[in-house]
Amino acid sequence: MAKITLKVPKGAVSMQNGTIVEWFVSAGDVVSVGQLIYAIETEKTTIEVESPFPGTITPIAEQGQTLPVGAPVATIEN
Repeated sequence: MAKITLKVPKGAVSMQNGTIVEWFVSAGDVVSVGQLIYAIETEKTTIEVESPFPGTITPIAEQGQTLPVGAPVATIEN
């Protein structure tokens, strides 16, 4: 089994932080490639993030939490 850590994406060159505004999945859900898993808000826009891997998701960050670029958001285990 492989475990992948999803991190806050850098949505723009000047982006420093992002706030998790919505989770589209719950802990323990099985996600597929391309499925929307969460939305993150930056200073200028909201980015909907898709799953890059199939597997079972475990969120690390909470809705409303502000995180720096590169911080862990969730893990996917397959």
